[in-house]
Amino acid sequence: MKDDARHRRPAGAAEAAPPSLFAVVPAGVFGPLASANREHYWLLLYRLFDEFFGPDAPLPPSHGLPRREITAAIERYLLADDPWEDEDGQAPDAPLGVRANAIYERFRNAGWLRQERIGAREMVSMPHAVSQLLSTLVEFAEHGPTFVSAKVRSIEMQLRQVVDGAAAGDALDEAADQARRLLVSLASMSLQVRDLMPELSRAETTAQFARQWFERYVGQFFIGDYAELHRADHPLARRSEILAMAQQVESGDRREALLAWYREHACGGDAERAGQRFARSLRRLRELDRIDEYLGRLDDDIRQANRRALAFLDYRLRAPDRLDTLLRRACRGVLSAPEADLRLPVAPGGLMDEARLRPPRRKPPPIPRSANAAQAPTPEQLARLSLLRRMKRARLVTAEDMARYVGRHLPGAGQVASEALAIASIEDLRAYQTLLTLALRSHRRGGLRREDPLARLLRGYRVELLDAGARDDNGYLRAPRFVVRRLAGTTRNPA
Repeated sequence: MKDDARHRRPAGAAEAAPPSLFAVVPAGVFGPLASANREHYWLLLYRLFDEFFGPDAPLPPSHGLPRREITAAIERYLLADDPWEDEDGQAPDAPLGVRANAIYERFRNAGWLRQERIGAREMVSMPHAVSQLLSTLVEFAEHGPTFVSAKVRSIEMQLRQVVDGAAAGDALDEAADQARRLLVSLASMSLQVRDLMPELSRAETTAQFARQWFERYVGQFFIGDYAELHRADHPLARRSEILAMAQQVESGDRREALLAWYREHACGGDAERAGQRFARSLRRLRELDRIDEYLGRLDDDIRQANRRALAFLDYRLRAPDRLDTLLRRACRGVLSAPEADLRLPVAPGGLMDEARLRPPRRKPPPIPRSANAAQAPTPEQLARLSLLRRMKRARLVTAEDMARYVGRHLPGAGQVASEALAIASIEDLRAYQTLLTLALRSHRRGGLRREDPLARLLRGYRVELLDAGARDDNGYLRAPRFVVRRLAGTTRNPA
């Protein structure tokens, strides 16, 4: 129930419809990547994107590239490295040009390439949405170790610009998206560690296991700055400042300006959608408060993976080499040995006899216990307890006790000096000491602190220190002089 409450959508947040993927990309775009030759199609798509349509390629013309240039590139890829093979391990018998055109048509029908006729020429381009999808897939395939410090530092800098008024809702959206991607990366890291161990355990040799362990586990799936996460100067230690800035954005002066930006630039003038978009960004930033849960689970998975790896290496190093060969040799020796040599070095009699078994362990009966006898207190003990309670109550100063003491001396609208305060009992002396403490604490720079526990005793009046050098002597205390003033708008306590 606690986890459900933690992940439940906050009250007042509207239920947003899930975005439609195939309203943005073609419906058959994943066809080549889901076929039997998906590895080969992915390799060709990656090469086409890197040479013609990617960010590292020359800027293509606005009307596209000639089709012959694309098919020639596919022919060149197949000529240099032809991965396709039939069931017999031989390359297909179709001519290279026919195969290149067939692959091109497969990409065009799936939506990866778009062909337009301009005059007598057929020009090819890659749609923007498909190019973004392919760029995301390439980035995902090339993803390496996560550096939490860089991501947290980027989130903090962008949110700082939003708070200072140097950036608008675009920076807030980017910071929120980075926070979401960081949490998703940490969550997937645990799954990758758990999925990697069974695969590594299938290594045939100890050297192969050790090589895969250090190359794949440490080099690819580990957090780049994992050893520095718990240091005091790591940017992750400043996530409380990020949460404080998110709260300041939500309830501060920048709220209306950011809502206006969302309404004008992101939601087409719809105020309700702008509020939902603004709330979603803040909700994603506040999820950084849960990063300790993800890091704790990742620590547990890594510790478990380390224990399994060490146990596997220990078993491989301790187990005899070529154990199967030794077992076969022992079996052949037993089959060819004389019968006299096969006798076991044991005493005569049955090996599995109940007389040879260890007798069952008998648990001793528990010691009977009796309850402690209740002893009534003596009259002297009761009297001492009552006296102790009265002593504690006499020394305790509550807001009502302070109001009664000040109300006896303070006029209806005015002030009273410390030398005019009478002390007739222990309760009066404790009230006087409390007023003196309030006067000394209010004399410090900034006045009496709001979180001071004695501040709740001031009801309708304040205490000020007159002169720290002068002293009053009332027969009990020799202390600095102070004055008690009634606040405006309060009436005299009837007590």
